[in-house]
Amino acid sequence: MGLRSLITKDVKAENENSRTMIALRVLYIIVFLAFILDVCFAGIEVLKMYPYRIFTLFAANILLFIYTYRSKTKVSLFLFMIFLFLYTFFMIPCVGWSAGMQNYFIIILMLTFFAMHASTLYKFVYAGIVLVIRVVVIWVYGGIKPLTDITSTDDKLLQITNISAVFCSIIFISYVFSKQENESENKLMKYNDQLRKEAGTDQLTGLFNRRRTLEYLELLREDKEMGVVSIAMGDIDFFKKVNDTYGHDAGDEVLKFVAKAMKDNSRDSSFISRWGGEEFLIILPNCNGDNAFIALERLRRAIKDSVIKVGDAEIQITMTFGLTEFGFHQDIDRVIKEADEKLYYGKSNGRNQVVF
Repeated sequence: MGLRSLITKDVKAENENSRTMIALRVLYIIVFLAFILDVCFAGIEVLKMYPYRIFTLFAANILLFIYTYRSKTKVSLFLFMIFLFLYTFFMIPCVGWSAGMQNYFIIILMLTFFAMHASTLYKFVYAGIVLVIRVVVIWVYGGIKPLTDITSTDDKLLQITNISAVFCSIIFISYVFSKQENESENKLMKYNDQLRKEAGTDQLTGLFNRRRTLEYLELLREDKEMGVVSIAMGDIDFFKKVNDTYGHDAGDEVLKFVAKAMKDNSRDSSFISRWGGEEFLIILPNCNGDNAFIALERLRRAIKDSVIKVGDAEIQITMTFGLTEFGFHQDIDRVIKEADEKLYYGKSNGRNQVVF
């Protein structure tokens, strides 16, 4: 069994938080490695002077690690915190205050707020208890020198070992307990973006719908730096005949073809929407009526000259457009109505044209 499999192995108890158990196992390993290095840097004299203390902590670390495979999450978390308290208390006299054993209390605080399932009030109360114990440790052990001779080099190595263990523990706890929340938050944001997009998109054509179009027009009217804006209402000529002749599925293909043709023959800044049925609304920001007329004529000819293949059928269509300029002092409904009136005029006077 590899180290990864050993750490991630499930506990025997059901419905337990595997994330917390994995974190505790990794923390036990980090503390164990730091413990071995501490003893090595402190020298053989530490083992001779504190044999029972050293071997008891050694055995406790291993046994509590094994116990994570059989224990409840809350129990294992509580036992780890108690172990870390006792580990700090017993190791400070062995290696001295300067070795930085007291920094392990930070790990307890991190677990209190990340791993402990309790009310916020309880967590702050527990953090207060940790602070009190930390103060007591300073009062009792602050500045204490080890009873064995430790060289300045070994003393620095002890500091590096323990601060590295604490840093690694903090990084790991932060990663493990924030990773899932960050992933959930990212998924939620993407889901919300998707919902927002779907709410403003016509499902058949992929164009914006009427609701999103009205929102966009309001934004344009509020933009003081926006230049002239042209608005065109377009309608497929004799679309009912297409449905009656070729069927509604063919009619849907025609609508999708028109939507694609509008995208392919319009500027990137153009806002194209399906207004309803076979009607489309095109908004051209920073484009006056004359330039918009030229662009719509090009689009009209492209659609007229195209052949839409649906099964064995080949369908040709034309479109009529009503074009107007959007005045920012105007009511949006009135502007759209004006474009619609010009469209109606074009429909009544031959179709397949742009009326401006």
